[in-house]
Amino acid sequence: MTHYLQPVIEKEEAVQKMSGQIHTGLWKKLRKTKQLTSMEQVYIPFYCFDYKAVTHSLPDGLEGRMAIEPLSRMSAILPVDLPLEESSRSFWPVQGEVSKQKAREVLYWEMFSKEKRREKIKVEIVNRFVVYVPYWLGYIKDGKGYDVLALDGLNGKVDVPIKDTVLSYVCGHDEVNMG
Repeated sequence: MTHYLQPVIEKEEAVQKMSGQIHTGLWKKLRKTKQLTSMEQVYIPFYCFDYKAVTHSLPDGLEGRMAIEPLSRMSAILPVDLPLEESSRSFWPVQGEVSKQKAREVLYWEMFSKEKRREKIKVEIVNRFVVYVPYWLGYIKDGKGYDVLALDGLNGKVDVPIKDTVLSYVCGHDEVNMG
């Protein structure tokens, strides 16, 4: 079974948010040279890590969940109670690898930036699995050609840093399907 997160943002809301993004600023609102031509929902694979951490300020420890996208190395702390859905459908294969050691280092430095007594930080990675995160991919036409925007399907924010990752998966998928 494959784990994925259910999108919170529906297509209509995603269209509004993307349209707002491409028409920001007075000049863009007046000229409207860019147009959202189509949109599709895609799922991007992230390695997900359950962890336990102990610091000076949290002597009883903390349990949490962190996700790392393997191509961009973008990371995010996830709510532990965020429900994971299961599916037998096929998703894009994961491109790249993130080890438990790498996840531990990312989490350590995240805690390092917040902790005053840094020698007391201990991080243990308990579990690793892949989770697919929903994104809305918008295709935009302007006077010069086409562009894409990726909108996070969980929080509704345009996610510029993940654009290259999304394109890598879309192009990889198209190459496989085209022969």
